[in-house]
Amino acid sequence: MTGTAEIAVSLATFKVIEAARLSFGESHDEIIRRIFARGASHKGQPSRDGARYAPPLKRRRGNVRIVLFGREQPAPNLKYAYIAALQSLVRHKPALLELLSLEGTSRRRWAARTTEALFPGSPHLARDHAFEVLADWFIDTNLSRAQIEARLTLACKIAGYKFGEDVRILGA
Repeated sequence: MTGTAEIAVSLATFKVIEAARLSFGESHDEIIRRIFARGASHKGQPSRDGARYAPPLKRRRGNVRIVLFGREQPAPNLKYAYIAALQSLVRHKPALLELLSLEGTSRRRWAARTTEALFPGSPHLARDHAFEVLADWFIDTNLSRAQIEARLTLACKIAGYKFGEDVRILGA
């Protein structure tokens, strides 16, 4: 089939598709085909809204789990645990990414509306380490465990929660 068709998906489904993105050059069609190719062998845990969290299985670094408000779910690595935590916190505090965009340095922001604003003057970093966590919101994922914990600590505080209690990362 050479034509294209548009389909409507819920925000939760769109987030699952975006969480499965391996690169910015990958189309939604390619992402969905890859997810279907994995088929029934993938046993993602249902999230709060019923969608399955299905990040790519690339770069598995151990048995990482994230606990979000008492619900535990697996993550293939620390990067995707961080992404899941931020997505969950944004559901509780919609202005969170706007507030996190004020954090960082002139060379590297914590969150931004464009990849260029996320890594000013470093397009190679933007290409490899910017993740579109929500539509038109990008975060830096080139982070150590200590940086992820520091960022989640502040994000939880801004959202009115506690990192280590309401949001925890286990393993890795």
